[in-house]
Amino acid sequence: MNIARVIYFSCLPFLLAACSMTGEHPSSERTEGFFTLGDGVRIYYVENGAGSEVLVAPAALYLEPLLLDDLSVDRRVIFYDPRNRGQSDSSDLSTVSLDRQIEDLEELRIALGLERMTLLGWSAYGLEMAVYAIRYPQHVNRLIQISPIAPAASLLDQFADTREQKIDHAAVEELDHKADAGEFDDTPEEYCRLRAALTIPANFVNPSLAGQVPDECAHSNEWQKTRAKYFRAYFATYGDFDWRQDLKRLKVPRLIIHGREDGIPLEGARAWVEGYSDARLIVVSPSGHFPFIEQKGAVLAAIKTFLNGEWPQDAIAIPTDSDHP
Repeated sequence: MNIARVIYFSCLPFLLAACSMTGEHPSSERTEGFFTLGDGVRIYYVENGAGSEVLVAPAALYLEPLLLDDLSVDRRVIFYDPRNRGQSDSSDLSTVSLDRQIEDLEELRIALGLERMTLLGWSAYGLEMAVYAIRYPQHVNRLIQISPIAPAASLLDQFADTREQKIDHAAVEELDHKADAGEFDDTPEEYCRLRAALTIPANFVNPSLAGQVPDECAHSNEWQKTRAKYFRAYFATYGDFDWRQDLKRLKVPRLIIHGREDGIPLEGARAWVEGYSDARLIVVSPSGHFPFIEQKGAVLAAIKTFLNGEWPQDAIAIPTDSDHP
């Protein structure tokens, strides 16, 4: 199986100038704006809450409408869109890479004046945030990985993503053919939404909940042809990755939350936990790739317990060569 294709599907779903916010004056009310990175690219952010504890996560497009208010009750929460995603600027694709996005986060941390932060990464960002923690462990208190892709490229081939099996590919091909013929040249948002209606339900056990996914098509970065080019550039930089040995040196507590019915196989989530004393896994069910929609109450409760310095009751350690949960 093509690794870039697997990772692409998994994402479906700053010594810099700051606008409206500085690290020294956190807001207790919802604030949004842009940070300008060193190379001139503007990164969209949204934050809420106040306090010494700070939670930072990419994918503001998806997470802000669903999680910001709940998670920011007792802490400061900052969500941002990486370059070329959501409301952030589109940069030249030659600047897009895993390393660049990790350094973008480091610039963001400096601009916010954060010495330490808790990171949350969903889907492929679960891997990206782990790599940041590996490279900058001194700035990370805790790490939450929701529905992460596996920590090694070999596991993506070994345990295939099954979500595409739930998609009506004939309907998708027919729609794409119309788009290639120019039918949606003047209405790219319509094409995006029609395509999303065919693909996003594959991420759910209960497809009727797919309507709760925030509208990605409102942003030109998320239109099909634009996003496809971004993903190809971004995931080409992953190479034949394997972060499992590096995780042995990382002593940051990690909580992994995974839907039992997720098309991204549970074996990949287990690989983030198995044999690591500072990691625990929670399996929620029924849930696909959006556990913070299908099992929102359980996910929020687990995250809040973890942020309070405790392991959630259902979180399990996995010794090497143990049985599957």
